[in-house]
This record gives sequence, structure tokens and C-alpha cells, in this order.
Amino acid sequence: MNKEEIAQHLMVMRVGTVRVDEPLKRHTSFRIGGPASVFVEPETLDGVVAVLDWVRDEKIPYFIIGQGTNILVSDRGVDAVVISTARGLKGVEVSPPRIRAGSGVLLTKLCHLAAKAQLTGLEFAISIPGTLGGALVMNAGAHGSAMVEVVESVLVWDAREGVRTISGDEAQFEYRQSRFMHYPWIALEAVLQLRPGNPDAIRQTMQHNMEYRKRTQPVGEPNAGSIFKNPLPDYAGRLIESVGAKGWREGDAEVSRLHANFIVNRGNATAKDVLTLMRRVRREVYRATGIILKPEVRWIGPGEGGAEATWENLWCEEGAGLREF
Repeated sequence: MNKEEIAQHLMVMRVGTVRVDEPLKRHTSFRIGGPASVFVEPETLDGVVAVLDWVRDEKIPYFIIGQGTNILVSDRGVDAVVISTARGLKGVEVSPPRIRAGSGVLLTKLCHLAAKAQLTGLEFAISIPGTLGGALVMNAGAHGSAMVEVVESVLVWDAREGVRTISGDEAQFEYRQSRFMHYPWIALEAVLQLRPGNPDAIRQTMQHNMEYRKRTQPVGEPNAGSIFKNPLPDYAGRLIESVGAKGWREGDAEVSRLHANFIVNRGNATAKDVLTLMRRVRREVYRATGIILKPEVRWIGPGEGGAEATWENLWCEEGAGLREF
């Protein structure tokens, strides 16, 4: 089945907007990425599930995208059906001390809703861009806290079993990863378990976290968040800065002068620019410290030479060396 036939079938399903060869740079925080063969924006949760069921049954490759943070999309694009949660997974229900929310809901919105309901526990997330779904997949965290601390349960689409609910423990959250990265699961919505709190203290903490982010991160420039994971107990940003990498540039991709663990798009950066810069940073940190930085950003799409797009292959293309990842 070619992309035109796939798109036509999705249009007949009437689940939402369908486009062929949609540039993914329009849908990523990096403003980088080639075209999706087919891009679909279901209007409802049932629509999302219907699309997932269909592509599974037809054995068509697919990929879920929210706000497109924390990903680097290949310049060659994605030969798959890219399913956006931006419209279909936006429901929110506040029932203190819990909040049930769709994976397409922005974390910042959830933080404000929690504060309005005088619920504490989610203040750390006010400084994390992107949606709840992405935060679940990556176990997103900031200011010493992470999603693992607030997730009670997740409604998932399981490619083998359909829609079902798992507990927070079953998600197996670890530092910047979860079971969602290794199993055929898609997070549809989650129940967050919070606590009653002092509204003034909640607002003050949120304000402090937002101001800290503005001071220390390139908020106004296209980026994908932290590029490398922190090699705990050390910090990737400190290591990258220690080799003088702030301001290093490949094409329009530049190591942020504000925070060294961010790469920003100065205009027309390509995925190849970013990947080349990541290789350079990673190599120099290894030479100086013996530490091999591991990527936090996720690569989406084929490798530059058409090879399987594992980070190991990506590192080794063009003689990058350092096979470990």
C-alpha cells in the first residue's frame, strides 16, 4: 500500500486531518525534520485508537508525536504514518487529589490546573516543555523530581492486547526512560496522584522554577531540550562547558552559550548539522574526561546512509568512532 492509498483510507475513516509528505519541522520544537509519508491528526481518543488499530492490522510503520520536543527527526523524514496527539488526547478531569489527563495535554497546563486545585507535587514540571505523553515515555524530570513520583496509572494502547490500564510501577520508570521505550505501548492518558498543598507555596515554587529556566536555558530559541543524559552524579552541561564547547557550531546548529547541554537552531539547521555537532561534543568530552555521553534526545527516522537508525550506527557513520552508547 503506497502513501496515497494509506492517506485515502484514513480520510475514509474520518478520524481527523490527513496530509501526505507533511514536513515534520512544522511539528518539532527543533524546527528540524524531513517529511512524514502520511501525517494524521485524529480529533478524539477513539480516533487515535482506530488509527493505531488499523496501522497495526495492516502492518504499516507508525510513530506518535505530541509537541515534538526531545526528538531529532532525520532530514530524510519518516517513511511511516505519523500520528499526532495534539488534538485527540487533550481531555482533562480534575478530581482532587488526582488529575486524569490525555497524553496530548501540555505539562505547563497541567501544572496550572493542579495549582488552581491547590494540589502539590507537579510544580517541577512547569519548566518542562512538551506534552504529558512525551513526559511519560522519558520519565521527564527537573528540579530534583520526575514523573515517576506522581504517576498512579496509565491508559495504554498495547499493540498485542489493545487498550488497557497499567500501574505506574508497571511503567518501570528509570532515569530518563521507561518501559514505553522498549514495548509496543502508546500512552493515551494518565492518572496523576498529587497531594493537597498550600496554594501560595505552590505558586511560589512554580514561579521560582519558571524563572530559573528562563535564566539558565535558551527558552526563546528552537531546541529539543537536553541533548545528553547527565552521567550521574556529574552533569552533561558541566562536562561540555569544561571542553570549551559553548558556541561551537555546525551549519546553523550551535551549542547554546547559555546552557552547554542544549543545541539551538540558529535558523536553518539540519538534523545532519545537529548530529555532526553532537559527535564533536561527545568525542571531545571523552578525550578530556573518559566519559561517554549518552543521548537524551531521540533520533527519529533512518540513518544518514540508510542504515538502521540506532545511536550506535549514527555515531559510527562518517568515521565518528566511539561505538559505545
